[in-house]
Amino acid sequence: MRDNLLDGTFVVIDLEATGFDVEKSEVIDLAAVRVEGGIITEKFSTLVYPGYFIPERIKKLTGITNAMLVGQPTIEEVLPEFLEFVGDNIVVGHFVEQDIKFINKYTKQYRGKKFRNPSLCTLKLARKVFPGLKKYSLKEIAENFGFETNGVHRALKDATLTAEIFIKILEELWFKYGIGDYYSLKRLEKGKF
Repeated sequence: MRDNLLDGTFVVIDLEATGFDVEKSEVIDLAAVRVEGGIITEKFSTLVYPGYFIPERIKKLTGITNAMLVGQPTIEEVLPEFLEFVGDNIVVGHFVEQDIKFINKYTKQYRGKKFRNPSLCTLKLARKVFPGLKKYSLKEIAENFGFETNGVHRALKDATLTAEIFIKILEELWFKYGIGDYYSLKRLEKGKF
């Protein structure tokens, strides 16, 4: 984890759920993208049947309908494939703590153990590396770099944008300070740089 992540491998995750309360909500859209040497090399994406109708506000936010979820696999069915895709890599996400809470819920429920991958948060890092931005939503940061944002609030689109933003963060840190390893980024996240 002392290697420069621009040259290494990490996995960016994102999910959409029926709500924000992890205990009362279920995942409906799950994605991950693997980045190797600064290039997205592989993608994982699936809709997930939550077991009940999704709230209207979630339909409006994500564009995911109940009809789209009927017949999709359950989280119990997709979790093994997702975890295999992620492997033991560093996990990156925009407000990654929330996504990890969901993954943790399921790994405890179906595997009897915690999800323990090291993680980095692009939201926290972007606030430190690009302090002049007005807003730090994924969409706002992506638009700041000129990335196409149609389709945000779908897990694969958000994971892909997050990967692109994280690569920009890594490039900025490498060219300004010569850092890009996990431990330096974790210190920066915590404001100890």
